[in-house]
Amino acid sequence: MTIGETIVKQNPHIKLAIPDIWFGPVLKLLGDNEQVMWSLDEKGWAAVNQALDVMLYTIAEVCSKESNFVITSEMLADNPYHQNFFERIQHAATKRAATLTPVRLLCELNELLFRVQNKSRSAYFKTRDVELIKKRFTEEQVFFSKMPNEFTLDVTHLTPDESAANIMQWVTSNQ
Repeated sequence: MTIGETIVKQNPHIKLAIPDIWFGPVLKLLGDNEQVMWSLDEKGWAAVNQALDVMLYTIAEVCSKESNFVITSEMLADNPYHQNFFERIQHAATKRAATLTPVRLLCELNELLFRVQNKSRSAYFKTRDVELIKKRFTEEQVFFSKMPNEFTLDVTHLTPDESAANIMQWVTSNQ
């Protein structure tokens, strides 16, 4: 999210679409903290998905075709919800006749553990659970779209400004 915000600051013609912000009102109705994500039942997930549908419909059908978007989300390779999320983004991009450039961000464990403890994450129902992050880091892989224009960037030792610049350079040179 931080890098997405930085991209928008550096390129004001790009709009930021953060699913966490769209889900936030739904999640706030269902719980007080990030644990609500772990307790969602089928109806809760349906409500979260409706919020996502509104965001993607707006991007695909309502926004100007000249608009560009950064959509941020944690995505794990073996998570079926994350796969479905990516497919829905692809569908929205296809409806817009837009180029989708997936960006995978990688980070070394110690730096990731430092970053995940940032108190600002709580406002977006993001986990601050260090043990969960350690478990995910050792047992799971970051999602890989297999699209030929996907960009993988290790952000461990990069500032948000440096990361944003690297991403935009890749996007510009691969359109």
